[in-house]
Amino acid sequence: MALKLTETRVDHSDKPLPPGVYGLARPDGTIASYKVRWREEGDDGVRRNAGKSFSVRRLGSADRALEKARAYREDAQRIVDGGAAVSRPDAAASKTIEELFREWCVKRGPSVSKRYAEDAVRRWDREIATRSIARVRLDRLSRDPSLITRLQDELESDGMTAANRAQVLKLLRAVLRWGRRRHPNALTVELSGLFEVPSRPAKRLAYAADAHGLERIIEAALQRSARNPLLPLRDAALIAAMGFTVAARPSEWLHSARWLDIHEHSVELQRPNAELDEESPIGLKTGARAALLLPNARQRLLVYRESLEVLHGAQPDGALVFQALGEEGPLWWLREDGEEPVPVPWTYDDYKRWTARIWRPAREQAAKADDAPERLASMRFYDCRHTAISMALHSSLVMGQHGMNLHNLAGWAGHDVQTLQRYYAHIIARHQGAEPIDLERECAHAQAKVEAEPFRPSGPPVGPQRAAQRRRRARRRASRSVPVPL
Repeated sequence: MALKLTETRVDHSDKPLPPGVYGLARPDGTIASYKVRWREEGDDGVRRNAGKSFSVRRLGSADRALEKARAYREDAQRIVDGGAAVSRPDAAASKTIEELFREWCVKRGPSVSKRYAEDAVRRWDREIATRSIARVRLDRLSRDPSLITRLQDELESDGMTAANRAQVLKLLRAVLRWGRRRHPNALTVELSGLFEVPSRPAKRLAYAADAHGLERIIEAALQRSARNPLLPLRDAALIAAMGFTVAARPSEWLHSARWLDIHEHSVELQRPNAELDEESPIGLKTGARAALLLPNARQRLLVYRESLEVLHGAQPDGALVFQALGEEGPLWWLREDGEEPVPVPWTYDDYKRWTARIWRPAREQAAKADDAPERLASMRFYDCRHTAISMALHSSLVMGQHGMNLHNLAGWAGHDVQTLQRYYAHIIARHQGAEPIDLERECAHAQAKVEAEPFRPSGPPVGPQRAAQRRRRARRRASRSVPVPL
């Protein structure tokens, strides 16, 4: 049972204590410790009481405890009179980097996407937790920041690839930045400048097809056989939404766009509600914005909605445009509090499965057409965004009698002008001096041409498993044909 201590103004020799020093006596009158008190201004600008205790048992004698208390009180008063605050050790200084990461997972985790959090934990456990840096205390890291430099040398000497090294260092840098903001008295040094994250030069320029190539892929997606007749219409609408919107990203269409956001000439890309939707990313890459919606996309979106409502009834405006589908229609999460249900978006696995099973066979089938653009067979789904931007770059939306005005296009694409010029400089140069096209007329002409001259390839399209098998065989043949240096 803890003893009740009584505050006294005399020391263990019954002599008066100096101002600001108090004794804490046991019931038998012996002094257990001396306490120093003073008033100082905190970091928030408010004056409060501050104090520090000196234990007789810990210091060995009452005389030594009293001496320490008097000296500390004089130093504290001198610092306070000078307008500063008395520095005290932060309890977080004894935390290790591993413990800081666990705290980061708890505090920071709810504000990042589920996929990012899972990847971060997996990468940390595999690449950082197994190294000595994870057991370093924050105060030790503040005294010797070169530990970060030695870690980078260690990762490189272990043969870790530049891409993996970049991800590991970015994660560690993010955790230490967060720790620096949260525990500035424990992590007293800004370490961001010590990180040399390997840069990965772009291996390829942004590929852009044309409106005709997009229509050929949409045609191939509509021709595929499916048990549910709604799925080919959905696939065609998704491809058209990406290729004929200036300019949206896949995550924006799959997690943000709702039916109420679709307008005649634009689509509003709002911030998903992460509190209700755990699978969706926390926010759009560049925040909520609007994108330009071309008639080719809007027409197919309306066809998909009409077919959806014929099979599953009227769809609420708050439903996602590309909501996850079940046997009985779009899926919803029912909330326990009785409020409105939440639409279920595609997961990352759903998206990867769709690109493997639908997108790749459709583009490969479309590439067999005689009028297909070059390199269409290797086109990524994200390249639909590049295609939309490249079509807008040499259209009357951007090009005028006084040259190019990229500001509107940058806003539609969710970029700044400098980024737009850097990533699409080769497309701008390609159409330098060309006559600007009418974007809507060009897209309508491509759709009419494909409908008037349909392409029917011989034989069924190759499935994703067989296509992957062929790619593996081609890589093995290529590796065997590489000459060995003597």
